[in-house]
Amino acid sequence: MKKYIHFILFSLMFTSLQAQNNEKTLNRRYQGEIRDSLSQVVLERQKTMQRYAEKTLASLPNDQKLYDESYIRVETDLIDTFYVDGSMHLDLLYRLSYNCKHIEGYTDDYPLGTYDVDSSNSARAICSLTKYFISNLLNDIFRPGKEAEITISSSADGTEFTTTVPYDGRFGDFRYCPVTFNGERLRISVDRQSGINNNCQLAYIRAQGVRAKLEETIPALRQTINNFRYVTQSYKDSVNTHYYRRSSIEIRVRDVFAETVERMQRQRMEDAFVDLNIPVTEQKNPDTYVLIIANEQYEKELIPNVPYALNDGEILSRYCVRTLGIPQRQVKLLSNATKETIFQEGVHWLTDLAKAVAGHNGDTQVPRANIIIYFAGHGFTDLSDQHYLIPNGIDINDIASLQGKKNSGCKLFGRKKENTTPTDNFDIVLSKKETRRLAEQCISIDELCNMFNSKAVPVKDFTLIVDASFDGNGRDGKPILRADRPQSNDKGKKKRKSNLRADAVILLSADFDRTAYAFDQYQHGFLTYFLLKEMKSLKDNIFTNTYQDLYENIGPKLSKESALQNKWQEISGIAGGKYKDGSWQKMKVKN
Repeated sequence: MKKYIHFILFSLMFTSLQAQNNEKTLNRRYQGEIRDSLSQVVLERQKTMQRYAEKTLASLPNDQKLYDESYIRVETDLIDTFYVDGSMHLDLLYRLSYNCKHIEGYTDDYPLGTYDVDSSNSARAICSLTKYFISNLLNDIFRPGKEAEITISSSADGTEFTTTVPYDGRFGDFRYCPVTFNGERLRISVDRQSGINNNCQLAYIRAQGVRAKLEETIPALRQTINNFRYVTQSYKDSVNTHYYRRSSIEIRVRDVFAETVERMQRQRMEDAFVDLNIPVTEQKNPDTYVLIIANEQYEKELIPNVPYALNDGEILSRYCVRTLGIPQRQVKLLSNATKETIFQEGVHWLTDLAKAVAGHNGDTQVPRANIIIYFAGHGFTDLSDQHYLIPNGIDINDIASLQGKKNSGCKLFGRKKENTTPTDNFDIVLSKKETRRLAEQCISIDELCNMFNSKAVPVKDFTLIVDASFDGNGRDGKPILRADRPQSNDKGKKKRKSNLRADAVILLSADFDRTAYAFDQYQHGFLTYFLLKEMKSLKDNIFTNTYQDLYENIGPKLSKESALQNKWQEISGIAGGKYKDGSWQKMKVKN
C-alpha cells in the first residue's frame, strides 16, 4: 500500500514538473518574439525623443548652444536576462549625449574652474531633456521601486591648476568615493576645507551637479532605487581638447515591462494575440504586390490620431511575408503618409510593377499581378456620398470650421448657432465649400480603384481593404468631422453606389454610415484583428480558402465580439467590374 501511495505521489510530482517544463518551453518559444515586439516599441520612443531633442536644440539661441555645430544623440536599448525558471527580465538602457564638432575655443561651455550646471550649456541641456523624456515618454518605465543604475559622464579641459578653486559644499563633502577618471578607477575626496585642486575633482563635482539637478527636477527619480556611477575625463593634447565639453547620461532601469511580458506570454499560451507566433509558410506567392498605408498620427491637432493603426500596418506586413509567402520587397509599408507620398511611393509603384511583370500575347498585355492595398486611418464622405481616405498633411488653413474648433467657434452637428462650449464630444460640420476643399486633399476610393483599371494597367486581381470609419467618427466612437448633410433628408435616401470600372473588390471594416472601432485589448482595429486571426488559425489553408470563406468566417466573429463590447460593427464588401457577377467570391489570396 505504501509503495502504491509513493507511486501516486511520484506520478503527481512528475506530472507537475512536466507541466512546469512545458510552460517554460512555451514561454521560451515566445520570448524572442516578445522581445522583438517590445524592442520596436522602445525604438519608436527613441525616434520620438531624437526628433524632440533635435527640434529643441535647433530652437535655442546661439548663446545657449554649446556651439553652432552641436548635436544631441538619444539612444535606447533592451537588454535581456534569462533565468533558470524560464523567465525573462528586460532592462531598459537610455543614453543621452551632447556633442559638438570643430570646437575652436574654451569659452563655449563651463567657464574655467566652474561647476554650476546652469553655467554649462551641455549639462543644462541633458538635464532638461532627460526631465522631459522621463516625465512624458518613459513615465511607465520609471515607476516607484524600480532599480536604476545611473552613469553620469563629465569632463574638464586639462588646464593645469595653479591655485585652489573654492568649493562651497552645495553637494556635500566626499571622502574616498569611487570614480573612473580617464579610464582608471580611483577614489576621490572633495570637501569645503580643501577645495578643488585638480581636473578629476572638478569633473567629479560637475557630475555631482548634474545628479543634484536630476534629483531636484525629476520626481520619478526620487521614487526609484538609484545607484549612481561617475565617469570623468580630462584632455590636454591640442587634438582632443574639444572632448572635455562632452556630457552624457546613461540610465539602466532593471526589469522593465515585467507585467507586459507576463501578460504577453499568457496571451501567447491562449494563442489569441495575433502579433506574435505568426505562422510561416513554405509556399511562395511571387505574383502578389501589397501596399499598406497605416496613418495613425495626423499632423494637425484638430484631426485626432487613429489608435493602433501603425500596429495594424506593421503586423499585417509581417503576415504578408511570413504567412502569405509574398517576397519582402513586394510588400511596402507607408506610415503616416501624405497624399503625395501615397501616390508617388505607393500607387505608382504598384502600377509600374503591374506593367513591368505583365506578359504579352502579341500586342495584348497579359496581367499577372495580384494587387492588394490596405488602409488604416480616417475616412470621409462628401455630400454626394463619395467616399475618401484621409491622408496625412491636410491643410486646414482655408477650412474655417476646422480652425473654429480650436477657438470653440465652429458649427456643430445638429445645431444652428455657433458653438460656445468645448467641442471635444461634438462633430465638426463642414459647409459645402469646405467639404469640397477637404475632398480635394483626400483620396477618393473610386479614384484609387480606377487607377488599376484593367484597360490601362494589366492587373489580374485587385483588392482594397479599408479599416476606417466614413461616418464622421473615430475608432474611439467620438465624432470628428462630417459634411453638412441635412438629417431629415437622410432617412430613406438611396445611397450612391461606388462607380468601380476596375476589376476591384473592396472589404470595409464597416458600412459607410457606421463606425469602425478599435479592439483595445489586442491593439488593432476590429477588421484587422479578425483578418489576422483568421490567417493565423488557417496557416497554409489560407491558400485554399476563397474570399467568400474569409468574408463569412470573419463577419460573424467580428460582429459578435464588437457587440459584446457595445461597439457593434459589421463588415461590408463591394465588388466592381466583372466581379459584380459573383466571381469575386471564388478569388483567393494566391491565384
